[in-house]
Amino acid sequence: MINQQNVNTKFNDKYFSAEGLNEELERNLQNYWNGNIVDYDDKKYPFAQWILDRVNKLGYVLDDLTRLHEVVPDDKVFVLTKDLCKATNAPEFQRMVNNYVRDVVVPKGDLQFPVAVQRYMNVRIMLPNKPSSIFPFHTGIFYGHGPASHSLWMPLTDVTADDMYTASMQIIDIDQSRVLVNEAIAKRYDVATMTREFGKNSYPLKACSGKAVFFSQENIHGNFVNVTGKTRVSMDFRVAEGRFGNLLARKIAGGYFKIIADTEAEEENWAKQSEAQRSGNFNNGKRNVLYIHNATTATRNVPVHLQRYMIYEYAQKYSLNYQFEYFDLEDMTHLPTLQHILKDLTCNAILYSVYCLPEERAFRTDLINTALNNNLILHFVNEDMIIANRHDADEIEKLLTFAKYGE
Repeated sequence: MINQQNVNTKFNDKYFSAEGLNEELERNLQNYWNGNIVDYDDKKYPFAQWILDRVNKLGYVLDDLTRLHEVVPDDKVFVLTKDLCKATNAPEFQRMVNNYVRDVVVPKGDLQFPVAVQRYMNVRIMLPNKPSSIFPFHTGIFYGHGPASHSLWMPLTDVTADDMYTASMQIIDIDQSRVLVNEAIAKRYDVATMTREFGKNSYPLKACSGKAVFFSQENIHGNFVNVTGKTRVSMDFRVAEGRFGNLLARKIAGGYFKIIADTEAEEENWAKQSEAQRSGNFNNGKRNVLYIHNATTATRNVPVHLQRYMIYEYAQKYSLNYQFEYFDLEDMTHLPTLQHILKDLTCNAILYSVYCLPEERAFRTDLINTALNNNLILHFVNEDMIIANRHDADEIEKLLTFAKYGE
C-alpha cells in the first residue's frame, strides 16, 4: 500500500521533530530548505517578464507589476490570478520551469533525480491595503502536503527594501515552527491568536526577481497587510524527489506532481512523443467503457461521484463516446471487473487515475499486457495519461515507482 502519513495522526510531537523524519530528508530540509534565499539568472529564466507580458495579453496595459492595482479593478483581480495560474501550464512556460528546476533547483536544493514538479504554478497578487485578502499563517502540512514536498517562493516584484517588509512573505525556521505548531494545536489557537503568535516570531524574506526562497512544508509562513502602496506579485510551486515519493501525503505524484525528464534533450523527446500521442485518434475501433472503484488504498476514500464527474469531463474533452459504466468489487484488489473489461469484453477503459491499477505489480503487469495484446487503450483521467503502447506502459510504471505504489 502507499505508505503516506495518516491524515488523522500526522499532527503529533514525533511528526514535528527530527526523529519523525528520514534522517537524510531531515538533513536536506534543515540545510537547504529552511527559508534559504537562492540566486538565479532572471534573464535566462524571465518569470517576471513572462507574467507581465501575460497580464498585458489579457487586456491590462501595464509596464510595472507593482502598479497592477492601478489598472486592474478589485473585482477582476481574482479572475486574473486564476487566468495567470492556468497560463503557467503553457508548453513554453513549462519548458522554462523544467529547465530552471534542472539547472537551479536540483543542484542548489541538493535534490536527486527523478524529480517531479507541480503541474500548475501558483501566481499570487497581493494588493496594498486589503486586510480581507490576507491568507492566515500556515504550513504546507496543514494543507495536505507531505514532509518531502519542497516549496519555492519567487517574488516577481522587489521586496528587498526594509520599507517593503509588509509586502513580503514572512517565515519562521523549521525548529521553531515545529514547537509553535504543536503549541497551537495543544492550546487550540484561533486564527487571530495564530496570527499574533506566529507573526511576532516571523521575519520578512528580502527577495526579488532573480532570487527564490527554498522552504519546507513545516516552515510556518504567511503575510501581513501590505501597507507599501504597491502591489506584490509572486509565484510559488513545489517539487518532489522519487527517493521520498511515498512522503507526499495527499499530493502524490501524478495529478498534482508531474515527473520531469532528467535532461533537456530527454524532455524534447518526451514532448514529441506526447504531441504525437495527443494528436492521434483515440478511435481504435473498440468500445469505450467507464470504470470506477474504491478498491485500492489510493482510491478508497475518493467519492464515486467525483470520479464519475472527472471521467465525464475527460470524455467530453477528448470526444470519447462510451456505452457502459462498470464498478469494481470492493476488497477485490486484483480487480476482476477490470480484467473482465479488458479480457472478455475487449473494451477500452476510462479510469479515474493510474492509482486505480492494482497495487501488486504482478496483477498490474498482467492487466496492462492484456490491454496491449488486445490493442486497447487505458485512459487515466486525473493524470491525463494513457496506455496505448509499451512506451506508455513504461511511463506509467515510472510514475508508480516514483510514488512507491504498493510498497
